[in-house]
Amino acid sequence: MSHILIVALVVAFLFRKPLGRLLAKQFPDRQKRQQVLGIVIAGFLLVIGMRLLALFW
Repeated sequence: MSHILIVALVVAFLFRKPLGRLLAKQFPDRQKRQQVLGIVIAGFLLVIGMRLLALFW
């Protein structure tokens, strides 16, 4: 599972320009775009945090 997250983060970093354009088309409002990005980042952090908690439990 953690390998999938790492690969997803690397792919998102490599394709950040096209992903940014895609998000700009999907959400023309800058505030809404920032909100969507914040939710995605929070989701990744939540999953990573839960995996670390389970690892050290």
